[in-house]
Amino acid sequence: GFAVITFAMIIAFNLVNDDSVITNIFKAAGFTYGPLLGLFAFGIASKRQIRDKWVPFICVASMLFSFVLNAKAATWFNGYVIGFEILFYNGLLTFIGLWLSSYKQK
Repeated sequence: GFAVITFAMIIAFNLVNDDSVITNIFKAAGFTYGPLLGLFAFGIASKRQIRDKWVPFICVASMLFSFVLNAKAATWFNGYVIGFEILFYNGLLTFIGLWLSSYKQK
């Protein structure tokens, strides 16, 4: 299924004559895999108990905030353009959200 989606994306980018297909795929992966990275890092680095019902909301909020951060970074940070490091920022936001919503085990 993923191969078909990738093939369709390559065809779509070819139709609009965009040479940076791989760059855009990696950029999209930064938004989608960032919460997974944050969840993994939180699970490895912390013994805190999370509130399971909050996790989907934290992950979606992290992706949305990362999207806004990526769109406004040049304005907010004096011309700085975020590249592939959006994956790190997205994961960090997820980690922070999980930390804030968690509690110590009893």
